[in-house]
Amino acid sequence: LWLSLVERCVRDAEAVGSNPTSPTNPAKMFYLYVLRSEKTGRRYVGSSQDVDSRLQQHNSGQSLATKHGAPWKLIHQEAFMTRPEAVRRERVYKTGRGRDLLDRLAG
Repeated sequence: LWLSLVERCVRDAEAVGSNPTSPTNPAKMFYLYVLRSEKTGRRYVGSSQDVDSRLQQHNSGQSLATKHGAPWKLIHQEAFMTRPEAVRRERVYKTGRGRDLLDRLAG
């Protein structure tokens, strides 16, 4: 029993060290981002691994939800280790309380 517990701890430590979303690999991070339409003043909240590329998609009209508000400007972003963490935060900012928080953060 003791040996299996030690082996499990070593195996878990190795798995954590080999995780491609570790902080040493920022390319694998996930980002929550907030955009503001320069045309309408409206905000848009989303998440992506590549915020620059996603902003280009929003500004080129490739996103149905945002094509009428282009051009968009990035006003806030937050980094997360996993996609579910970024999506959870995105959902917070899409609630009434989260929108109030964004009003204070991003103006």
